[in-house]
Amino acid sequence: MSFRTRHGRLLASIAAAGFLLAGCGSGPSQVGAAAIVGDTRIPVSDVQSWFDELLERQPDIKPQLKQQGSLDDLGRQLASQLVRQELVEEAARDERLTVTDQQVAERVGQLGGPQAATEGMIYGPREAGEMVRTQMLTAELGRKYIDQLSITFDLTQASTRGEAEKKARQMALGPQQAADLVAQDKAAGLLTATDQQLRPAESLELAANTPLFGAEPGTVLAFEQSPNSGQWLVVRVKDRQVDPKAPAQLANGAGDDVLQQFGTFLLGVTADRTGVQLSPRYGVWDPVHLTAVPNEGETTGFRFPAQAPQA
Repeated sequence: MSFRTRHGRLLASIAAAGFLLAGCGSGPSQVGAAAIVGDTRIPVSDVQSWFDELLERQPDIKPQLKQQGSLDDLGRQLASQLVRQELVEEAARDERLTVTDQQVAERVGQLGGPQAATEGMIYGPREAGEMVRTQMLTAELGRKYIDQLSITFDLTQASTRGEAEKKARQMALGPQQAADLVAQDKAAGLLTATDQQLRPAESLELAANTPLFGAEPGTVLAFEQSPNSGQWLVVRVKDRQVDPKAPAQLANGAGDDVLQQFGTFLLGVTADRTGVQLSPRYGVWDPVHLTAVPNEGETTGFRFPAQAPQA
């Protein structure tokens, strides 16, 4: 297991960090771990040092967050970012994606320099290069696959979170159980689809705002079409193909923001492969939107990877 320390620095803790770091448990499986991504251990000290730096840069934040009861939310945000950064690094190694120091420096310069690039963000000027590198690698991941990917899936719908979870669990039992559920729902007059094929170019909104393309065959996903809409999609991905010869329609035309969003959802494949364990002090990991949330009831949906044991 590798041991990752942010910038190689360990800053002394301050009293305010106690609000952030207090909580039950000592980590997912190793003492002092904020999270474990594959074989990489992200120490609690990384989150704590970042929190300390943020308070130092913006001293008004602490009383505001304390008044709003949002100190824990900030902790989850920081922990989430460190996990996603590690997932990006994992994906970049797997996909042989590179961003040079010169490219990062040029991009920071285009943003007005380190100070301007991090204005109003949880990052500080010292982290500007790290922030830009992660963004650029994520966009490169999206650029590589946005024209090449196609998926085939079965689909049904649900009207409540509980119903969506129940249907997702049934579909995750296997192809026959999934087919039976879709046929049953179709007979009941619900919106369903079988062997539906989709490419990002055919629905850029779905590509950039849903986890559909970031799931291997056999994965079952349940998520709302839009937050708090009460319209849940329950999908079983049946096939996922990559065509390196596909014409470039979006790779050179889509904006960096879209490519980053698409690339972020693609990290779902990396997260399923490596595994993400989050310390209970930061809540639970939301495998749909790849972020930490306070508890299981606040995840944005459900994700059952192929052949994963079901409760």
